[in-house]
Amino acid sequence: MISILALKSEIVDQTHEIGDRLRELLGEDTIVRLGDDGITTIAEVAGVVVKVSRRDHPIPNELLDGPIENAWYWPEARQVFLSHASHLIVICQKSTTEEEQDVATSEMPESGVEMESAAAESAPLESAPLESAPPLDEGEIGFSVQRALLLTRVSQVLGDAFAAVGVYWDSSTTIHAWPAFVESCQSMTPDRLPLRIWIDFRLWEATDGTRGLATRGLCALGQRELEVIGSTSSAEQVRAWSYTVAHYCLEQSQILKHGQAVGVSASEWVRAWVVESRLEPGTWATWLDLEAEE
Repeated sequence: MISILALKSEIVDQTHEIGDRLRELLGEDTIVRLGDDGITTIAEVAGVVVKVSRRDHPIPNELLDGPIENAWYWPEARQVFLSHASHLIVICQKSTTEEEQDVATSEMPESGVEMESAAAESAPLESAPLESAPPLDEGEIGFSVQRALLLTRVSQVLGDAFAAVGVYWDSSTTIHAWPAFVESCQSMTPDRLPLRIWIDFRLWEATDGTRGLATRGLCALGQRELEVIGSTSSAEQVRAWSYTVAHYCLEQSQILKHGQAVGVSASEWVRAWVVESRLEPGTWATWLDLEAEE
């Protein structure tokens, strides 16, 4: 999991301060070392590795252009990112004995898919046998959520220390103003997850007046992405149900079954179907049927 912190000023040699901040947050048993000729600080404790890489230049425009265009919730995003001078790349991952990946490659995560595709509106509901869907692991979901919580907290601590102005969250390919990011961190608990940081809930309206939504970021947390296609529900209902289901599945490490009803009460529920994604061919998603009947 990766976050990238846009910093207001150029970075001076603050390697020791980064290590001290990580040890203070993770505990005295944390092993801290340097990599990449001193550019990267690596902290390891309890089976988790945190890497922080300093970059003395702005985040590349090609990485930010798409997220800025889609940041309807942050009108000043382009202006803020145009003014930043340097950045930190923060990675949180499981410990591994294999050769570590070069942190520099993480500067260029894959771009998001175009979710408003007209082809997605008319694709069949299920074009492959259900048995083809790869199984999910409840334990891995729980560990992934814990790593995401840790990455969020590390990002907050470092961003406060080095005057961050914005955050790019790689798995959702979204950007966030620093005050909004801090606000989410301050209210974050294991049963109140900061999904607006971790997940992009991309809503659109089709030419026939129905609405759709697709998430980006759930796969990085061990879950399948959610999709809503051709719904007659309001935009607020589509967003609310998608958020509620995503939070439930992550908080409880629940894997929704094909045809399962999920909801907040016996009278308020939606139906979930495990289907081949109509937005990212070759992957599987959980389709939420908001108009399901008994």
